[in-house]
Amino acid sequence: MRAVQGLWLRTTAWNLAQKGAQRTMGWTLYRYVILEQLIPASLCFLGLVMILVTGRLMQFLQYLTAASVSAADILTVMALALPKMVLYALPMANLMGTVLAFVRLSADNEIVALRSAGISFRQMAPAVLTLALALTAMSFYTSTRLLPTANRELKTTLKSLSRAVIPALLREGCFIDTLPNMVFFFHHVDASAHTVRGVLVHDARSPQTRVTITAREAVIRESLDGKEVVLHIQDGMLSRMGTDLKTSQTITFQSYDLVLSLDALLGTDREVSWKRGEMSMEELRSTLVQTHDRRYALEWHKRLALPFACLVLGMAAAPFGVLFAQGRRMTGITLGIALFLAYYLMLSAGNALGEQRLLPAAVGIWLPNAVTAAVAVWLWVKAHRR
Repeated sequence: MRAVQGLWLRTTAWNLAQKGAQRTMGWTLYRYVILEQLIPASLCFLGLVMILVTGRLMQFLQYLTAASVSAADILTVMALALPKMVLYALPMANLMGTVLAFVRLSADNEIVALRSAGISFRQMAPAVLTLALALTAMSFYTSTRLLPTANRELKTTLKSLSRAVIPALLREGCFIDTLPNMVFFFHHVDASAHTVRGVLVHDARSPQTRVTITAREAVIRESLDGKEVVLHIQDGMLSRMGTDLKTSQTITFQSYDLVLSLDALLGTDREVSWKRGEMSMEELRSTLVQTHDRRYALEWHKRLALPFACLVLGMAAAPFGVLFAQGRRMTGITLGIALFLAYYLMLSAGNALGEQRLLPAAVGIWLPNAVTAAVAVWLWVKAHRR
């Protein structure tokens, strides 16, 4: 009797397994796997953006420390700097979110339970692919549309902030290099009267000579049209020396007007020339056709290739978290960061090889995506057969 019962139980288990093998992952499990990825990916994205934007603002510190800069100006600079940060934060967020999700599923034996229910690891691919494709689309729009527009607006905004020269100059006891090729130092500042005492000015605007001015006091004024700043300097000495160190001249004076043309120093809005990162895709393409400069080709391909990092890294992250993390979250985080760094090291190497003409521009930029995609396919096959 026991032998018959044992045979019946084994037969029933085999039949259930055969029926389970024909099952597909339903809508509930599909949403569950997506949600498991989305929560850590969102937290990682917000943290990365905050860190990157803070670091970016430190680069603009000389513009943001002017007295006339308001909170709205700072928020504007942050918003315009955001697209570039998003472009690099999205692949990392997708990678870490997917790795952590599948590390947790593996640690709680949910992967084993799904396989026991007849759902193979390969059947989880649509849930992983959905999030990866959504983030790839966001990254693609950011790279090709938002990024060049935001970079242009950021350049214009920083130039307008730079024109608030007088508030930026009225700082006491520190070297001021707000204006290009010029350094100021004032021992004492009276901000209300725009007067300074203990004046030191180093002027390197001319490539042939360097001028150093020391004086007892000065008054800082701005022209009515806002295009010039005049330093009315009194009781001082002017030293002029050539770059060859062979010619020098020293002059003492009672009164001297140092006129600073903001248009000459900062350029006019009509004279703005856009760099590669500020050009649209159409402008990059037309400039490449005209100049045949590989740098424009590299920028054009990078705009297209970077968004697909979300796709290839996200697809590689799922089997990566199951095969190598061994159920430990910190191991998953470490391996995820290692995979992310490996991708960007390949991208940097490909960009450098492209600039040195050792590789075609397209090959140098798209090679990391191709390698990561091949690794992702190999990992999915290995995880499915496990």
